[in-house]
Amino acid sequence: MTSMDERNVTKPLPPKIEKRLAELVQMGEFDRGDVNHCRTSYWSARDDWHTILIDCYDEAKRRKPQETS
Repeated sequence: MTSMDERNVTKPLPPKIEKRLAELVQMGEFDRGDVNHCRTSYWSARDDWHTILIDCYDEAKRRKPQETS
């Protein structure tokens, strides 16, 4: 018997969400546990996750301004 979370993880996340998760890991905002939690719960809480990802990314950019070339 599989749980709802296990079934959700089989449906891939949109590429832009995967990209944002990778950026947040690289910026030190998320760890692998956070990424896994997002992947297992994204489809059941998509609107919440969009807000979380935007807020975390904006906060990380404020704390670590990107260097310009």
